[in-house]
Amino acid sequence: MKKLFFLFILTCSIKLIAQNTEPTVSIQSVSVDQTQQKVSINYNLADAENQNCRIWLKVSQDGGTFYQQISALNLSGDVGSGVAPGNGKAIVWDYSSLVGNIFATKIRVYASDNQVIDIADMVSQVDSNSLKSYLSYIEGKRNVTNSLAHLNEIRDSIETNFIRYGLDTEIHNFTYSTYTGENILGRKQGAKDEAITYIIDAHYDGVSAGPAADDNGSGVAGVLEVLRILSQYDFEHSIRFIGFDFEEAGLVGSSKYVQTGIKAFEDIQGVLNYEMIGFYANQPNSQSIPNGFSTLFPQTTQDIINDGSRGNFLFVCGNTNSSSLSTKFLNVAAQYVPALRALKADVPGTGTIAPDLRRSDHAPFWDASKKALMLTDGADFRNANYHTPGDSAQTLNFTFMTNVVKATLATLADLAIPISSSYADYDLATVSVFDHDHAFPANVALYPNPNQGKLNLKVKTEKALATRIEIFDLTGKVVWSKTVHFSQGETTQTFSISDLPAASYILLLTSDDHTFSQGFVLEK
Repeated sequence: MKKLFFLFILTCSIKLIAQNTEPTVSIQSVSVDQTQQKVSINYNLADAENQNCRIWLKVSQDGGTFYQQISALNLSGDVGSGVAPGNGKAIVWDYSSLVGNIFATKIRVYASDNQVIDIADMVSQVDSNSLKSYLSYIEGKRNVTNSLAHLNEIRDSIETNFIRYGLDTEIHNFTYSTYTGENILGRKQGAKDEAITYIIDAHYDGVSAGPAADDNGSGVAGVLEVLRILSQYDFEHSIRFIGFDFEEAGLVGSSKYVQTGIKAFEDIQGVLNYEMIGFYANQPNSQSIPNGFSTLFPQTTQDIINDGSRGNFLFVCGNTNSSSLSTKFLNVAAQYVPALRALKADVPGTGTIAPDLRRSDHAPFWDASKKALMLTDGADFRNANYHTPGDSAQTLNFTFMTNVVKATLATLADLAIPISSSYADYDLATVSVFDHDHAFPANVALYPNPNQGKLNLKVKTEKALATRIEIFDLTGKVVWSKTVHFSQGETTQTFSISDLPAASYILLLTSDDHTFSQGFVLEK
């Protein structure tokens, strides 16, 4: 069953549209001038349509998890807009403002041909058969109390799909009662300002009473279908896909994530939370209204009544802070999925005045002042099978679910901004700080060694030298640096390093492509 499930999804992942071909960039060589504190990057640029491109540089100092875009003020050469395809292109990066070791830095050169990506084409790829396939696998009891085996299967399958579709994937573990919960996190890095992040999520656990198809197998299926399609594209901003655990225990997983799971570099600007998206009822009086709803939202209530109180709409629930996000969702849905009827309500504050509107994983984001929406079919105010053995896939409307997923995908793409781009990576760790062909063009003496915070350098040279002095700890981190000029002849300069802790260090002098290194000990 599991293998067939993944085979179907893999088959569906093939992109069947003919459109502009993204440019390609390939890095040919990289050199580091530590004296001038500049990195020179030579690259080739190709584009099938021979279009001028925009080139930019991003760098990472955390091993590649997060890349920060370098300001154009620190770059020169074939960078920015209007770069023609061809070989022998060059970028020079002034890294003098970089904090940390340049050789612990990864660089990434991006190229974009500035072509518009059609969101309507993405929307057209949403497939009801794909949703049915996902849900047929997800459906079934999945709860730690009586159905842990299937719960673990769903955990594994979400993680496997996240990895298969190229997401940076991790498990955010937390403790609840005597259990270990697992929030499954996947991140699609943005090509430009990747700190800006949009989230699409659904909880994958179910109540112990039944197969939990609508609540919330439908939401998990929707997240995976959005992933299947958006994984084929690049975006300016980052998209995070999340499967939350222990929602049914009181929003435990999402609360733990908001408290401890958000990365320091992430600026979460919108959350689209699926909470039951498959039940549709077009019969009159099939939609009930929560107590107090008419007082808070008279217009939305009247719209429901005017249509015979039919359960034929998606409820888009935001709060005061999320009003712009709910308006965006309705506008994008109207543009790309006019067949979907969507009604919105923005609850005051964080929704404490209306507890029925806080019953899902959007609420912890509201409490943290993040914009978030609950996208729902109305749960027990429409679906009589809610939290019962009758909550099966046979009761759901896949046309309605497909339209909900289309509208969500379009909104997410519009927010994250699709871009036609590609990139090439280079790890500056491969440029050894000691790997040079020429001896340092001076006699150097370092004393005393050991020393107690004052370092003397005696340099005898036949010509004046502009020299970069760096001190590395034994992990390779630059802990002290200075650029000095040694005059022709013999010069002695004294430097205070008393702020450094007592330890062993490596001194590195660099002038053009010449280096001198020596270990020393600082005692206190």
